[in-house]
Amino acid sequence: MFGVVRRDRFLRRMVAKVASDTLDPTDWQAIAIGGADARPVLYIPIPKAANTSIRTALKPCFGLAGEVIANVHQDSRIDKRSLRAGLAAAPADAMVFTVVRHPALRIRSTFRNKLGWRDASRPLGIKRRFGHAANLGIPRGASFEEFLSILAQTPEWALDSHFKPQAALLRHALADPRLELFRFESINADWPGIAARIAARVPVAPDGTLEYLTATGRAAPVFSAAERRLIELIYRADFETFGYSWDDLGAGV
Repeated sequence: MFGVVRRDRFLRRMVAKVASDTLDPTDWQAIAIGGADARPVLYIPIPKAANTSIRTALKPCFGLAGEVIANVHQDSRIDKRSLRAGLAAAPADAMVFTVVRHPALRIRSTFRNKLGWRDASRPLGIKRRFGHAANLGIPRGASFEEFLSILAQTPEWALDSHFKPQAALLRHALADPRLELFRFESINADWPGIAARIAARVPVAPDGTLEYLTATGRAAPVFSAAERRLIELIYRADFETFGYSWDDLGAGV
């Protein structure tokens, strides 16, 4: 019951922000790379789709090569803009790219990363509570099906970027002819070519290899019938927009 009350209060706050024009729930984020004015490269990050690995590889472009950064997502030296503003400022010949992931594996990865109790890297081995999960009233020990059920009951526009469909995050970019879509499933092979193209456009090249992509070698998890139905309900646009299917997972369904 407390979780339902907390979710209701959170949604009321979000609605108030939209009404007061302090929140545009349709906008997202872009990382601008290159010259001082018109940036020739724009990367649109998708959480749980090689986002941390790509941001880390881009560090040299911002003069941060070799620097240990506690949180590469929050460092103010990396040029983060709203997606709408970034697309508007980018020149007609800008390189605009993003990486998408199979929606079922992406949300499963999010669940494993953001929910639960145990984290060996944390003090006392207790995982830090993910604020947006708490705002939605998702119990720390929720099952995957319970987690999906709460997401399905939440308006899409109010979901955190880790939970929101990729098609919704890319709303302002999908119709842009400059947008190039790459897949998480093949990004290790694609990245050297992407990095070389970025290097040809900017003063300092990014790293030519990606780190931290440990999930690419894991066997696909098995999803129950109920989990599949909920994933299809929440992420139907991702399946349709990016051409994914359950068949892509082979036996892991």
